[in-house]
Amino acid sequence: MLTPVNQVVAPRTRRARDRRVRPVRMVETVARESDRGAERLRVRNTRWRALRILVPLLGLGALGLAARALLQTAAFEMKTLRITGTARVSAQEIEAIVRRATSRGVLQTDLHALRAELRKRPLIKDVEITRVLPDELRVRILERTPVALVARNRGTPVCVDEEGVVIGDFHLLGSQMLPLLVGWSEEESDLAAAENRQRVALYRQLQQELSAPEPSYWDRVDQVNLRDLKNVTVNLTESPMTWIHLGDRDFRRRFELSLQILSAVKKQDAAELQRLGVAPTAELLQEDVTISYIDVSQPSRVVVRLPERPRAVTPARSREAVEARVRARTRAKLQPTRAR
Repeated sequence: MLTPVNQVVAPRTRRARDRRVRPVRMVETVARESDRGAERLRVRNTRWRALRILVPLLGLGALGLAARALLQTAAFEMKTLRITGTARVSAQEIEAIVRRATSRGVLQTDLHALRAELRKRPLIKDVEITRVLPDELRVRILERTPVALVARNRGTPVCVDEEGVVIGDFHLLGSQMLPLLVGWSEEESDLAAAENRQRVALYRQLQQELSAPEPSYWDRVDQVNLRDLKNVTVNLTESPMTWIHLGDRDFRRRFELSLQILSAVKKQDAAELQRLGVAPTAELLQEDVTISYIDVSQPSRVVVRLPERPRAVTPARSREAVEARVRARTRAKLQPTRAR
């Protein structure tokens, strides 16, 4: 008798082999898909890195072009210029220099170079420049002030400031009168410049001491000789032939002492001269006597000198007489002596 259903039983070993193969194929497929995803991620990251670098560079370039275009616009063209502090310096000259320097606009003006250019002027001591955007410059000038009138070996006197810098001729003083400073060193060396600064300092100290308190004696001084920095010497407008040696300090007290001596000599007051420490000699008590100098650098030992008297000159022998005597002596020596 036959059965209607056929059943086939597969061997177990074959089934087990099929089960083991299937997982291997799945792992390989997943690995391939994972590799492809990593590759796509790497490509995507590379693109993002490139974009991060390129975008800022493009932005900087665009910003530079925009800034350049902005600088070249008329927005920064100088429209307002304020100049202050000019008393002796020409404001028109300063304006011309500034306008040349700002031809490219206020923002692009080199303020340090402009300041250096302005300071080349002898009368300008310093400059302060302020930039007010978008279109304004403010220039404040600090001028040099003449404090002394200096005599030179050649040429007219010149004015110098407190640092000993020559700033111009005597016309800078206008109506102001200053005693002439004598003894200025014209050598071009650091030592000469330092000594000249000391001369200006002594000149100003003398002016300060003789000007205050009242009465002021400064207007009675005609010249100030500062050749010797240890011995300030002055002469007076009323007696320019008389030089007064003041030393290097205590100028007012010593100057007043010299004026008292001159007054006593003029009055022929022997007692006053004695009180002031001056020997009242007969020559000093003469009428209308001229005094060469008074040395009050040491008030306890005052020295007064009169002009030296001209020495008596012996009349020169005539040339003919001298030649005759020479010939006579020569003949006497050459004449033979006769034997007796």
